[in-house]
Amino acid sequence: MKENQRAIVVGASRGIGLGLVRELLLQQWSVIATLRDITRVPDDLKQLLAEYPDQLELAELDLSHLDTANMITSKYSEGSIDLLLVSAGIAGPEHQRVEQSQPNEIVDLFWVNSIAPVTIARKFLPLMKANSLIAFMSSRMGSVALNDDGSMELYRASKAALNSISRGFAQNEAIPLNIGVLNLHPGWVQTEMGGSQAPVTVKESTAGLVKVIQASIGSNQHKFIDFQGHEMAW
Repeated sequence: MKENQRAIVVGASRGIGLGLVRELLLQQWSVIATLRDITRVPDDLKQLLAEYPDQLELAELDLSHLDTANMITSKYSEGSIDLLLVSAGIAGPEHQRVEQSQPNEIVDLFWVNSIAPVTIARKFLPLMKANSLIAFMSSRMGSVALNDDGSMELYRASKAALNSISRGFAQNEAIPLNIGVLNLHPGWVQTEMGGSQAPVTVKESTAGLVKVIQASIGSNQHKFIDFQGHEMAW
């Protein structure tokens, strides 16, 4: 690991995002961890701040108010970030049926899972170094080719939209600047969204994801890949 590698992790207050912050710190990264409200820091994140005071800092970023990203872009110089990891996401309405959905449900789901992540990446693009990496937390459920049961159709659609939009971003904006892009499948993970019955722990998922990320830095490609390093069908 090179010294002074710096990452921004968007959506770091809990679950996979928090786990990614922890794993990056263990790998000697400097991390800027974002959360919606800087005045309400979860205890687990406070503990990491106490353990890694020289490596970890917090920043406020509300995906419902993307102008909050300006506080980060104004603080850090161009070409100062090695990794941007956008981990925020929601499951959407419990019914998960298109015919039952209301416009406000669809707006919230697609905004958080599809639109805001790529918007944030575009805002932060000038901060990224050459041969750096931007990673979006996608899902196997975002794969059209691997949709073999049709469950969770609204959530699937939002992650498929993320895969599609990020493809254009990667091809037209990131890769021409020698910045790689990953869409990541974390596995079915034991988080608030995944539930306690999920087979993969946060530690297993995030340790694998960080290994995949570190192996991909400098490749300057767009890939859809899981936490074990296997490429996924789009």
